[in-house]
Amino acid sequence: MRTLRTSFRRARSSSQSVLFSHSVSTSFSKKKLLASCNGKENEIARKIDTCKKEYATTATTNTTTFPQPPEPRGLPVFGTVFQFLAAGGAKKLHEYVDRRHKELGPIYRDRIGPVKAIFVNSPQEYRRIFRIEGQTPKHFLPEPWVLYNEMRALRRGLLFMEGEEWLHFRRILNKTMLLPDPVELFVSPCQQAAEGLVEKWKRQVGDGAILSQLETQLYQWSIEAMLATLMGSTWFRNKEEIARDSENLARTLHKIFEYTAELSVLPAKLAKTLKLPAWNKFVKSADLALGIVRMLVPKMVHLGGDGLLQRMMDEGIRDDDLVRIVTDFIIAAGDTTAFSTQWMLMLLGSNPKLQEKLFESVKDLSSEKVLRDCLIKGIIKEALRLYPIAPFITRYLPEDSVIGGYFVPKGDLLLLSVHSSSRDPRNFPRPDEFDPERWIRTTNGNYRDVIHPHASLPFALGVRSCVGRKLAETQIALALAELVRTFKVKCTNEDEVQLILHLISVPSKPIKLELIQRNFKGR
Repeated sequence: MRTLRTSFRRARSSSQSVLFSHSVSTSFSKKKLLASCNGKENEIARKIDTCKKEYATTATTNTTTFPQPPEPRGLPVFGTVFQFLAAGGAKKLHEYVDRRHKELGPIYRDRIGPVKAIFVNSPQEYRRIFRIEGQTPKHFLPEPWVLYNEMRALRRGLLFMEGEEWLHFRRILNKTMLLPDPVELFVSPCQQAAEGLVEKWKRQVGDGAILSQLETQLYQWSIEAMLATLMGSTWFRNKEEIARDSENLARTLHKIFEYTAELSVLPAKLAKTLKLPAWNKFVKSADLALGIVRMLVPKMVHLGGDGLLQRMMDEGIRDDDLVRIVTDFIIAAGDTTAFSTQWMLMLLGSNPKLQEKLFESVKDLSSEKVLRDCLIKGIIKEALRLYPIAPFITRYLPEDSVIGGYFVPKGDLLLLSVHSSSRDPRNFPRPDEFDPERWIRTTNGNYRDVIHPHASLPFALGVRSCVGRKLAETQIALALAELVRTFKVKCTNEDEVQLILHLISVPSKPIKLELIQRNFKGR
């Protein structure tokens, strides 16, 4: 019916548009129409009624009467691949797509390497896509991972599941991962991990020293927070036993995403067949990372605990299902949370006044109250707006649809350009400015300086939104609070650190942080 309404609205003449308010135009009520019309307008009403009946009996396939999305001009056979490579290739995909949106509009179609997709830059259409994505939404999986899983005969976790299998396990995990109040399951282990990170940094740096290996250390902290959450109260006393595994995993993990990005602009099947260096490096890093985690999970089960792992087992997830789901949790959490926190520390380290304001806001708060603090919540939202860890959200729609006035066939790949919409002045005034207080709600319940909040979707929306959202927000908030209580952080990069893609958003160069220890003894 949404398709029929959209089709009908496009068929109306401009004279009809004047006659109706938005609410009336979506109802097509003849009685209301006749009450507002007379003379020649009654004739228009009769035509509308006739048109309504015709549309009511027309099949959904009439969406094909809508135009196809515009496409950039390219060369025969090669399409736009040379323009894409000249713009920076896979590392600069988000910038290339943003320029195409400015050239072609909010909806367009393009072929990026071996992938053909429709790109969407519209918060209104984002919400519509999530409404019609179906009960078991399907998303894009990088071809290198699909080929690797086939080559190794691996069954993987939630990210790789589809259909009823995905729905079964997602419903179970929703019960534990998306709790309204994460205190019981998440707060204690995440607070322990944050305190462990701070103690490590105290030992490493004197006042004014530059922190070394920030990326690797945040990887390790993120993995440890995930492991602590999985194990619960047994984590602390068994921490040393699995510390070496987590350190090795931290050194290996980010390479997987880097090599996947390299393969994204190549036909991965060809790279596999020819055993190109990019493919070989990808396989080696994936083998190592998955091997480490697949040994960790049975070890944690043996050690016991009352954390997320036990909750999952209590819900009936056992044996290989438990291993593959937890394996992908650890891999995903390590990478995404580590890089998100890097961006936030860079932004705070470049804004000393805001950093002091955050210190004053959280210095005396308990862990539970930190999670409710408006400023720290705004900092997380704003950093993820400027540097979304996933600059594109992917979906395949289950039926023929009309998106933004264009026909989208069933099964076509949609890429939601959230990096573009997050930095669009039509959605966020002063879009390139880091302003966490724009996310503070006013007395009428609206955000202070946000026009379209759904233009920024760091965790997606709908039934396939990020299942680890609550855990990630808890982990980051508690770590930021503990760090600003302990240190004054200064970003010392002389040149701008830009966003590049290694499948996810990463800094273009190492972020340099200078730490000065505070004398604060509160809490």
